[in-house]
Amino acid sequence: MLDTVFGPKLKERLAIDGPLMLDSGGFTLMMRNGAISLRDVARVFSTANADVVISLDHPPLGSDTREVREEKYVRTLANYEHLHSEIGNGRLAPVVHGTSVEEIERNCAGIRRIEHTPAWVCLGGQVPLLRQSGQLRQKAIEARRQFHETVTLVRQAFPGSRLHVLGVGAPRTIAAAFEGGADSVDSVGWRRAAGFGTIFMPGGTERFVSERGRKRANSRLMLTDTDLAALAECKCPACRREERLADRLTVLAGSYLARAAHNASVLIAQADRTTAPASPAASQSSAPILSSVRDGANASSW
Repeated sequence: MLDTVFGPKLKERLAIDGPLMLDSGGFTLMMRNGAISLRDVARVFSTANADVVISLDHPPLGSDTREVREEKYVRTLANYEHLHSEIGNGRLAPVVHGTSVEEIERNCAGIRRIEHTPAWVCLGGQVPLLRQSGQLRQKAIEARRQFHETVTLVRQAFPGSRLHVLGVGAPRTIAAAFEGGADSVDSVGWRRAAGFGTIFMPGGTERFVSERGRKRANSRLMLTDTDLAALAECKCPACRREERLADRLTVLAGSYLARAAHNASVLIAQADRTTAPASPAASQSSAPILSSVRDGANASSW
């Protein structure tokens, strides 16, 4: 299957002609107790027509002891060194992990010993922290502050590289990533939220548009008066089709595609508020990085 799907015609298979970033699947494999050999990853990366390939990493869990984390960091760095020898620097992105300044700095130094200025660098292992950042509690505020500082630290370690943050999808964490110096973030969150029945609010979090039967009734809040006022002024492709707020709410509540277009537009607006590229490598244009999100926001088929 690897050779069939992830080959030289991968973009054709996915029906895309823009830039493509291919992850090794380290986080997904870990969560599903799966495994893939480094040899298979190297073979796939060598043949797949992806513009960026992310080195096979071993993300730390929030429950990991220091000893377990260190063992994962060693394996992640060894994987990068092997793949770097097989593929080179042009497309390969190493992954930085760490739960403290000391760990982040040490892992950045390990990467620089192999390649001083990678074309791309990814920051991973932030999901446990990001899960705390979507709440309006003091703990969440501290989590967002720590995340921002972590992104800033990696940006300072690799000023000439493009910096991509893995696992980021909500407006607040995207804002923190860009403010910390990231050039790009994962963009699938806008689609997942739409499928879940929620929409993004500018500079905020997710909101349910209508009551939905779900196991965790309080997992997301309903729209507030402030949110409704913002939606009344929203210029996204979904909202601007309807003049009346009530009609906008009906469309958003009833259509996955409308919610996806709205969410994509909110993320684009968040990215566009970044006044300047975070790195010299990003100065050419930030548009390709957001191309998949822009396609979702401007799709004519929905």
